Amino acid sequence: MQRRQLPAALFALSMATQGARTALAQPSSPSSAASPAAAPVSRAVRLINGFSAGGAVDTLSRTVAERLGAVLGQPVVVDNRPGASGMIAADAVARAAPDGLTVGVLDVGALAVNPVLQKRLAYDAGKDFAYIGLVARIPLLLVAHPSVPAANLRELTALLRANPGTYAYATAGIGNPLHLAMEAYRQASGVDVVHVPYKGATPAVQDVLGGRVPLMFIDVNTSAQHLRAGTLKPIAIATRERNPALPDVPTFAESGFPAFEATPWIGLLAPAALTADARARMAGALAQVMAQSDTRNRITALGFVPLQDGPDAFAKLASEDRVAYARLVRDRGITLD
Repeated sequence: MQRRQLPAALFALSMATQGARTALAQPSSPSSAASPAAAPVSRAVRLINGFSAGGAVDTLSRTVAERLGAVLGQPVVVDNRPGASGMIAADAVARAAPDGLTVGVLDVGALAVNPVLQKRLAYDAGKDFAYIGLVARIPLLLVAHPSVPAANLRELTALLRANPGTYAYATAGIGNPLHLAMEAYRQASGVDVVHVPYKGATPAVQDVLGGRVPLMFIDVNTSAQHLRAGTLKPIAIATRERNPALPDVPTFAESGFPAFEATPWIGLLAPAALTADARARMAGALAQVMAQSDTRNRITALGFVPLQDGPDAFAKLASEDRVAYARLVRDRGITLD
């Protein structure tokens, strides 16, 4: 099968960004390892989180905040700013004072997808942020309702090719990583399936559980209870290696798509005008947090893959993904209209 160049964070088809996403790698620049001990520790750090309270990403953010505070020697307080696909939180971080007291947890949607899909954006993802480091990636899984007559990806691809336009897939909305993962699969396989966008992941999952829509990409954490109950059928996991939580589920690479990957990422960043010393201090603290085995274990238990890539690798990945997403959006004719 001919490889196509698709977004590194989701699909990594023939892109040379593997090092930027290597789990548990050492930070990519000397500044990332700088000691955090020399900076003042009197005031609390605000961590702006672009996700709703109570969800898995919020728990991830609070896990990082707690441990980051311990390393910095000052409290780190989570400030949830959900909504608008991460744009509210991203704008808040971009507009914050660059005093080292505001950081943000944002994902691939806010930093690489929105800049491509949104006609008007209040922030510039390439210029308005000081990238601190990657925290985790989110493995995605292609699932089907149990009624779908396919047990694996090869069978599903054959079924969809034989029945163009007959099957549909649910997503959390246009431009959501779940949507873009399926569009990448469609492009790589040539299958014709109908997109059914929802206003959020919850109603999308409910309709797949109910058999009203037979297919979707879903994150491993959300899918776990449904896989155990047998109400969803795993088709293939879109990571380079099998997931420890789902050891019997083959990867796309094992199923005829050797370079396919769907793993949105999450990282820590600050306002662009942050001083080099403050950036190095925060990056060094994050590197220490991500090197802790209890932090990695907690992140893994939440269904994520912990990362330890520093400022340069994070900024490079986000920049390259913006270019690659633009290509995918153009090739697939994806618009928000």
